[in-house]
Amino acid sequence: MPAHVGDVASAHAGRVPLAAITDRNRGRAVTTSIDLLQTLRTGLPGRAEPQRHVVIVGAGIAGLVSAMLLKEAGHRVTILEARNRLGGRIHTYRGFANGMYGEFGAMRFPRQHHLGQQLIHERFRLPTTPFPMVDEDTWVYLDGRGVRRSAFTADTFDFGLQDHERGFPPADLLRRVMTPLIELVGQPGGWAELIARYDRYSLLDYLIEQGVSEPCRALIGPVLNLEGRFHFSLAEWFTHYHEDVFGDLEYIDTGADTLAHAFGPLLLPDTRLGAEVRAIEQDPAGVVVHYRTAIGGDVAVPADECIVTVPFVLLRHMEIGGLDVAKQFNMRNVYYGRAHKVFMQFSRRWWAEDEDITHGVSVTDLAIRNIVYTPAGQDPSGQRGIIIASYAWEQDSMAWSMLTEEQRIVQAMEDLCKIHPQAAATFEMGISHDWALDPYAGGIGPLFRPHEMCSEAYDDVIRPAGRVWFANDACDLKGRRWIEGAIAAAIKNAFAIHAGMRDELPVAGAV
Repeated sequence: MPAHVGDVASAHAGRVPLAAITDRNRGRAVTTSIDLLQTLRTGLPGRAEPQRHVVIVGAGIAGLVSAMLLKEAGHRVTILEARNRLGGRIHTYRGFANGMYGEFGAMRFPRQHHLGQQLIHERFRLPTTPFPMVDEDTWVYLDGRGVRRSAFTADTFDFGLQDHERGFPPADLLRRVMTPLIELVGQPGGWAELIARYDRYSLLDYLIEQGVSEPCRALIGPVLNLEGRFHFSLAEWFTHYHEDVFGDLEYIDTGADTLAHAFGPLLLPDTRLGAEVRAIEQDPAGVVVHYRTAIGGDVAVPADECIVTVPFVLLRHMEIGGLDVAKQFNMRNVYYGRAHKVFMQFSRRWWAEDEDITHGVSVTDLAIRNIVYTPAGQDPSGQRGIIIASYAWEQDSMAWSMLTEEQRIVQAMEDLCKIHPQAAATFEMGISHDWALDPYAGGIGPLFRPHEMCSEAYDDVIRPAGRVWFANDACDLKGRRWIEGAIAAAIKNAFAIHAGMRDELPVAGAV
């Protein structure tokens, strides 16, 4: 069994809900263990001796956290950010009427993600409200017909299920086939065994092996939002399923971007916005980071170390010296998923007034796929309102990338009116964001594919190369696509630089 596979800890009071998974460094066991949550709370141990100058590429949450820890420990930091804002994929749109806002990026935060919770509640004391995901008044719309969730039964739609699949709600069908995995992880060392045994499986591979028929997959795919994950890692998907990561969520009342802005007083003096990094040179003595300004000027910044926090997919357009073949190969092969959101503003909240929907998601097999009745960002006067008229991933989102903005709004409205006819008469404006087309993101976030959690691929992705370090949500085994993974990677890299751990990272130990 690879050395980096260990027990994946569930959320416990006083424990970091991250993988207690021992990272490897090119076959060498890494023995230094740190308490991620405690380090985030109290800072890096001791003062900087010697003080280092660290250039941090990217001002997303990983860049902000690593810069915060290093600066507070006495190091000098310089943050280079291509956008004109902090936050990366924390991206709040504030162009709606009367103070309403929409979250193009991170919009809900699991309470069991203790690193994110520490920043939101302890460090910055941001006000939050629950973001529940289930409302029985929302809709299931399949095969040209819709029904309220409260009226949905296993026999509502005739998908031609096999006899042994009939009479079970979709969630029960899924849980039945997941029972062997649930039992496995309940045993000592079960998570390690799950990853070792099932890393080669996609979710679809496993469902087929378990005898889930094609009609059943056609039913549970849209109803349980599985279709976009069918071809990706079973083990990664199962960690979210088993921990019910969507079961206890909250949103930041003032908008998710206020989390990024909260770093501003400490870090904006050290940040250059509009700085697009083009190349990183290094030698045994240090690094030189080259960036381009908005008017085409080229600037070189010498430093002792560099932490690259931008998505790996963007590094194809950045020249980085000192990378070996294995490092380059596996960074190129980190997969970034697609996703889009189409927001719409209406003159009244007909979903609440007419249909008693206050939150949750309607699922469909239409092009829009998912309608999210977001509780966040609504008109405080209670009049106008916003919803996410289309939220889709992977191939479902790909079908929208070739559309113009106007075509996206028209298509979303056509589908929306099949479920909510009153939408057309109350529509005021719409706007979309496609993360696959975002030049500074390249996708919504990284996803593991089969064979990638239990191999040297992951080790090569996370390890530093000389004086160039890498910290983003792809550099965490369990928290990918969440700020939790980016924060964990940031803490490990900041600690390693501070402690002089050349070419290796510490591992996350228990609290």
